[in-house]
Formats: sequence, structure tokens, C-alpha cells
Amino acid sequence: MRQFNFTWTTIGWLLIGYGLSFIPSHAQAQAVIKKFSLELKNESLPEALKQIEKKGGKSILFTYNGTESYRVTASIHEKTECEAIDIVLKGKPFVSVEREEYFVVQRKKSNKAITVQGKVYDEKGTPLAFVNILALAADSSFLAGSVTEEDGSFRLPAIAGEDCLLKATYIGYCPQIIPCRQQNILRLQPDTKLLKEIVVTAGRPLIERKDGTLTANIAGTPLSLMGSASEMISHLPFVTGTDGEYTVLGRGTPEIYINGRKVRDNTELNRLQANEILSAEIITTPGVQYGSSVGAVIRLHTIRKRGQGMSGSFYTDYSQGHVPIGNEGISLNYRTGGLDIFVKGDFAEINNHLTSIHSQDIYASSDWNQSTENKSKQTYRTFNGELGFNYEIDEDQSFGMRYMPGTNIGNAHTTNEGTTLILQDGKEVDHLYARQQTDAHTGWWQAANGYYNATFGKCNIDFNADYLYGRDRIRQYAENNGTEDATSSNRVRNHLYAAKLLITTPLWKGKLSFGTEETFTNRHDIFLQSGFSADADDRIKQTMFSGFIDYNLPLGKFNILAGLRYEFQQTDYYEKGIHQDGQSPTYRDWIPVVSIRYTSGNWFFALSHRTLKYSPSYDMLTSAVTYQNKYSYRSGDPFLVPQIHRATFFDAGWKWINFSIYYDHSWNMYTSYTRPYDDINHPGVLLFGMASIPHSNRYGSSIVLSPKFGIWQPQLTTGINWFDSHGTSIGITQHWNEPRFYFSLDNSFNFPKGWFFNIKGVLSPGAKQSYAIWKTEGRVDAQLTKSFLKDQSLKISVTAKDIFHTGYRYFTIYGDRTFSSNRDYSDQQRFGIRLSYQFNAAKSKYKGTGAGESEKSRL
Repeated sequence: MRQFNFTWTTIGWLLIGYGLSFIPSHAQAQAVIKKFSLELKNESLPEALKQIEKKGGKSILFTYNGTESYRVTASIHEKTECEAIDIVLKGKPFVSVEREEYFVVQRKKSNKAITVQGKVYDEKGTPLAFVNILALAADSSFLAGSVTEEDGSFRLPAIAGEDCLLKATYIGYCPQIIPCRQQNILRLQPDTKLLKEIVVTAGRPLIERKDGTLTANIAGTPLSLMGSASEMISHLPFVTGTDGEYTVLGRGTPEIYINGRKVRDNTELNRLQANEILSAEIITTPGVQYGSSVGAVIRLHTIRKRGQGMSGSFYTDYSQGHVPIGNEGISLNYRTGGLDIFVKGDFAEINNHLTSIHSQDIYASSDWNQSTENKSKQTYRTFNGELGFNYEIDEDQSFGMRYMPGTNIGNAHTTNEGTTLILQDGKEVDHLYARQQTDAHTGWWQAANGYYNATFGKCNIDFNADYLYGRDRIRQYAENNGTEDATSSNRVRNHLYAAKLLITTPLWKGKLSFGTEETFTNRHDIFLQSGFSADADDRIKQTMFSGFIDYNLPLGKFNILAGLRYEFQQTDYYEKGIHQDGQSPTYRDWIPVVSIRYTSGNWFFALSHRTLKYSPSYDMLTSAVTYQNKYSYRSGDPFLVPQIHRATFFDAGWKWINFSIYYDHSWNMYTSYTRPYDDINHPGVLLFGMASIPHSNRYGSSIVLSPKFGIWQPQLTTGINWFDSHGTSIGITQHWNEPRFYFSLDNSFNFPKGWFFNIKGVLSPGAKQSYAIWKTEGRVDAQLTKSFLKDQSLKISVTAKDIFHTGYRYFTIYGDRTFSSNRDYSDQQRFGIRLSYQFNAAKSKYKGTGAGESEKSRL
């Protein structure tokens, strides 16, 4: 019977808001004024302005039209950039206007200057964001420029009003020119010539290549209507997966960043709305500054918003499958001057339901067969919070701290129950009803990050320090046919300290990045059991020191990236307090990366080579043998060594067509496999263990097509891969190398009045690869969204996941004298609703990126 239990009401939001009411006001910090000296002898005015810009550090915008005919001879001594500009403009028909981030040098037109502002709408009266606004003189020379905000508004610096014109341009709309006034309203009409074309570009292109990086535009495209960032990411080109578990085709699991800060908790992606994101960069060849195990990076850039005082957002999610799941979250930010104080909280009530049918054969002294039908239920509630501040000393310096607590509210309760039929040499020897119960209590895990980011001239310094502490207590009880068979308990404590320094500076025609990263880890794992295996008391201490350097050099249409990372990794492994020399290795690794990219017009080509290093998770290194049922145990391997990959990629693109091909050779690839546990003392018992395979090869290609037809924006992805991994070293004799295909069709439809519809289907036909046989897998998901209010700040989405109930995971895998056939379904058919609302425009300016991220993921 299906359950229809609604999530519990989250308590505490009023307390959080009430606490913020006591935030003290703070005076805005005074900017640090930089002074310099400069000698100019008969220099052209453009060249003089360039030299002042270089000395002062703040951009100067001007046009060559008219300025190149003026010469400058001047002696500038201990002047600010503003004063220096005034000196070189003295006696010339130009004026300088200072804005927050740059200066504008423009021709004098009148003694009377006006501040120009206004709004831009489409033909239906809907505000248009990201419209280019230009103020032009009578001779069409540039005076000032801006881009409209989300509400269609714009504001230009003070300019001369006589004979001034305003020009608005936006892709898919006819340009409009009007006389310039202090208050302006512009209404753009669609370009009918474009609308007649089969491929309509009345909107921002979905995919672009910028500086060799694949960039998906979110604002102004259907991706902005995908609900949360978590939902949106699965619709990015070359990205597969859902709910925080993503893969970039051919590159593996990506690290995700929001405005330069590493995402540690997937609830951050639930809080962030897709319409708050400007763009998403899919970096398929990340530099070594990201770490030795990072094969791909997704960088989300949010829309820069201005505002003081209180701002925030709220979301609530509810979905119903076999069991319900609910999430609620709130984010509040208070800004006064350069100070931001923020608090965030997320509650989740998770109910997981898994059904599985397994058939497992063991070929030892006897032939054993286990046939199991099992149901698993898991229920837990979690809280994740964040409290911190960010302070901008001036436009070049900022620092801040974040404290991030989290816990399970009560125990995470898991129940597995089912029937197992045991055959020995074809004869029934046991038929049992097995039930396992696990209660896991996560104490308050606590994390903290502090950062300092500063720019001195053209050199940027970014420093981060991190601390992480967490503990878990797990108790397990198992019974067979109503009789207790095994009990166990597990206690785990984790400590981590990390620091990272990154320095970026111009060098010749390129950009040099270099720095260090240090991580210190202490993990203690105590396992006690009732006699089915052996107790374990493992402690792992690890120290890692890294130094890295990246150089990015643009050369015309080419761009060259080269980087090198050195890692020193020392591990000390203790069993019951005794140091185990054989399990305490020291590694010294060099991690290179090189990439050559070529861009010309709509064409793009890239060739890259990278080394990756993956260290085993601490769960993989455990020596404890845990109980699954009377005939199945599980363990790790404390002798696992890091996994090394050397991968080569070729990428190409033209307009809305993008192509990728790759080859990856790995040493000591981890694999989970099965073997008889102990044929003499425990006949018929299967052990799920870990091992390394000396050599493995993976290669393939993929293509993404993303044209646009009116209101329909499809994205077709096709991929093929081969996985060649021979397991003879661990007793597996089977080996295949068939190609496996992947197909995805992602359809987005933009309708008037804030309506949006998306339907996506994925299909992966079966294949035999290495020692596994994969059956055909696929599913179809859909989403309908309606936006409300003028600024679209209120959204309601209705979702349907795995509509046709086809999302089964069906595969067969061989092991050491074993054979397993599995058919799993994890309650993917779900129907849900999501409500999100955001208010005010202030966003946290926190720039902390974190340190020790690869090590945190292992914990």
C-alpha cells in the first residue's frame, strides 16, 4: 500500500529571522586610495590613458574615435588615478566619469549633464533582462553603456544630454534608437525576418565556447526555468545523472562551484534557483589547482544583484512515490555597506524504498545458489545549517568565515527483509526469512571555512583554511526465521584540517597560477560483532602536501594551458593501536596537464592530456567484515593503492554542435567483486570485497546537438563507450569489450505568460563489457513550471519522474568463482510539487572556495 504522509512542519524559521533582527549596523569601509607617479612625453591620449590604467589598476573605458588625435605631455607625481586622468584631459574636449568599477572618458557635449535611466520591455510588456544599452553622440561615437537588470531597468552615468541618443539591442529583436532623456521607456519588437527562419535565435544561445570553455547560458534560456540548480545541472550538455549524482561524459564525476566556492552539500543546489544563475561553465580539462582527482568542473555564476538590508529565499519540495520525500529550506542575508551576515537552514525528511531480486552462484567445493527477493526501507531526517559573514574591505579585498553544522534528527533507520532460497548442488538446504535492522546516529558534524581574497595591482591572492569534524554510531541487528543471528556496532570519528593558497598573476601575455595545498586527516573506526567474523579497531592518519603551477597563454586564435602538481602523501595505518608498516605507504606523484585550444568564428577545437589520481575512500580501506545476511558478508581492502589515470581528449564544436572523443588508461582501478568467504568454515557464504585491477582502458565519444525551433529548444545527446578491464588477477575469467550506447533527448518549451514545459528521455541499450552484462536501461521525466509576479520571484513546479516505471537497474556480473544476476528498482517513479520564492536583490559576496575538498569526499 502506498503511503501519503506529508512532511512535518519545519520549526525555527521565526527564530532565525528574529535572531537576524539584532544584526548591528556597520559603516561602509573606506576604499584604499592608491597613488603613483608617471612621466608622459608626447604620448597619444589613448596610450596615456592605458598607462594610467596600468598604474592605477582600475579600468578606463574610452573610444579611439576622436581621442587618438590628441597628444599628452605631463608630469604626474603622487596622484590618484582619478587625479591623473583629470591632468591628461585638461584643456581637451573630454570628461571623466568615475563609476564603482571603472572610469568612463567621453566627449563633452554640454555643460549640463544628466543621469539617464529607464526600462526596456518586449512587445507584450514583459521586462527584458540583458539588453545592451548604448548612449551615442550625434556622430555615433560611444558615450556610455550598460546592460538591463532582471526587471528590465538600466542606469547610465551622468552624460551630456544635447544631441544624445539611446540605442537598445537584443538578439531576436529589432534595434531601437530614441532621443536620450533622464527617464526612458523602450519597447522592442521581434525581428520578423528571424522568426521566419527554421532555426530561430530569438534568445540567448544555449551553448557557447568562451576562451576554450564550454559555457551554457542559463539566464535568458529554457535552463533558467528548470526550478532548482540541482534540477538544472542534469540538463547541461555532456552531463548525465540526477539529485546531486552527476557525470560528465568521458570525464567522470565533476566538482561543482558556485561563484568560485566549492559545493560540499547538495542542499546548496536545492536552495539555489536556476533563474538566479547567469551561466554554467563545463570545464572538461581543469587545471591542476583543482586537485589531482578532478576530471571535470562545473562552475555556476550567479546573476550579480545589488541591494542593502534583508534578502532571502525559501523553497519547499514534496514528492510521492511508494513513500514520500520532503525538503524545506530558507536562506537569509543581511547587508549593510561592505558587511554581509547570512544564515541558512535545510530540513529533509527522506524515505527510501528499494526492491531487488538477486541470484548468486558460488562454485567452490560445492555449487551453491542463493535466490533472494528483498525489500529495503530507509527513513531519516536531517538538518544542515550555515552561519557566517563576509566583509569587503574595499573592491580589492575581502574576508569571511562560515560555520556549517549538520546532523540526523534522531536515528537513520534502515530495514531489509526478504526470503532467500539456498541450493547446494541443486538441492534445497535452507529457506529462510531474513530481516536486518540498522540504526545509524550521526552526531553533530561540524565544518568551518575561513578565507581572505585580495588583489594587489594585477596579482590576486586567495587563501582558505578548513576544519571538519564528524562522528557516526551504527548498530545492526539481524535475524533469520525469527531467531537472532548477528549483532554489530560501528563507531567512526573523523577530523580534518586543510589549507590552500592560490596566487594568480599576469606573466608575459598569459596568466600564471601557483600555490600550495595541505591536508591532515585522522579517522578512527571501531567495529564490534557477535562472533560471525572478527572485531576491528582501525585508525588512519594521513598527511598530504601539494604544490601546483598552471600557465594559461592566449596566442591569437590559440590558447595553451600547461600545469604541473606535485603531491606527497603519507599514511599511517594502526590496528588496535599497533602501527602496520605494510599498510602505511608513502606516495610521491607528479600530476601534469596540457591543453591546446583553437577558436575561429563558430569553430572550436581542443586537444588535451591529463593525469588523474584517485585515493580510495576510507570505507574501502576498512578491514572489518560486516554482516548482510546469513550467506552474505561485506569487507574492504586496507592494501588498496591510489588509482592513476592518464587520459587524452579531443573536443570540437560548431555553433550548436559539440563533439568529444576520449581515451583513458588507468592503473590499479578499484572494483567491487564477489568471492567465496571461507569454503571450509563458512561454506556457501559470499563475500563482497574490494580489489584493484592492474590495467583498464575506457574510450568513447559523444555529440551534443542543441538547435532552436521557435518555442522548442531540443538538446540531443548521443554517446558510445568501450570499457576494457580484465580481472584475471583477482580470479575473474570472463572478458568482453562490446560498445555501449547512450541516447538522451531533452525538450524544453517556452510558452507565454510564464509557462514552461520540459520532457526528457534517456536510453542506454544493453552490452557486455569486461566481466559484466548490462541490460537496457531508460526513463522519461517531465516538468511543468509557472512563474508569478513581475520579477518571476515566485515559481511553482510540478514534476513527474520515471513516468513509465522503466528505471530499473538490471545487470549480471562475474566474480572469483561467482556469478550474480541483479534487478533493482529504487522508487524512481515519483510525482511532486515544488514552491520557491525569493525577495530583495542582495546576494552574499562570500568568496571562500574551501581547501582539502578531495580528502573531504573520501570521508
